Amino acid sequence: MKRKLLYLTILILIFLIFKNYTTVLESTTLAVELWIYKVFPYLFIMIALNDILINSNFISLFKNTSLYIFIASLLSGTPTSAYIIGNLYKQGNISKNNAHITLLFTYFSNPLFLYSMLNTIFQSTYITIKLMLIHYLSNAIIWIIYNKKLEKNSKIISQSTINIANSIKKAMNTTIMVLGTITFYLVISNILNLNIYLRGILELTQGLNLLINNNIPFKEIIAIIFISFGGLSIHTQVKCILDEYNLEYKYFLKGRIYQTILANIITAIT
Repeated sequence: MKRKLLYLTILILIFLIFKNYTTVLESTTLAVELWIYKVFPYLFIMIALNDILINSNFISLFKNTSLYIFIASLLSGTPTSAYIIGNLYKQGNISKNNAHITLLFTYFSNPLFLYSMLNTIFQSTYITIKLMLIHYLSNAIIWIIYNKKLEKNSKIISQSTINIANSIKKAMNTTIMVLGTITFYLVISNILNLNIYLRGILELTQGLNLLINNNIPFKEIIAIIFISFGGLSIHTQVKCILDEYNLEYKYFLKGRIYQTILANIITAIT
């Protein structure tokens, strides 16, 4: 029954794509523009540099591996955080248990992107900084809650080779995958003509963009929901990366549900 429903849904989408070719073209163009100007410049270089740092044994400078992942994720954003966790697990520097738990509290939106978008939406530095701090704080609270379940660090496995070309290749492959997911969800949301709330759940950047020129109630709450959950586009990106390392996506999803609840509570009372 589920498979038949899936087939029917795909056939309907194909019909709508043919019917709304102009919308598909515009959505694809928008996705490419978002990727070029807002995603690629930061994501590509951060993945490449993090790969070089991991292979150069930089993590050995940290007694607490989860602290390194938290800081690197905060600065790099997602899905770079998933790439870092997967890479460290593959190389044997963290256990599978620690990799899964770390997925709960290391989802961050690109800080430069977040500042730019929120400042454009609210035209207020105070609200922008407040929502960014709430985004970080909610992750920190989850970390504190789950810190006891993290196993003690095992011995850091030294990496003997630094291959810049290989790091660039990995970063490029990941950013191309991100472009594909952004395009997919933008096309789907536009041909289905979804409302602002559903579009934000599907694709974070589009949801925040739509908040710029829309006067809706509880705009701060809506913005923090979009940011905390991340959108199905980001979830798909993370799942693609985790699948490569045989890590379970459900921990990332669980973390985003916790984070969304915490961030909403903090936003509501501040």
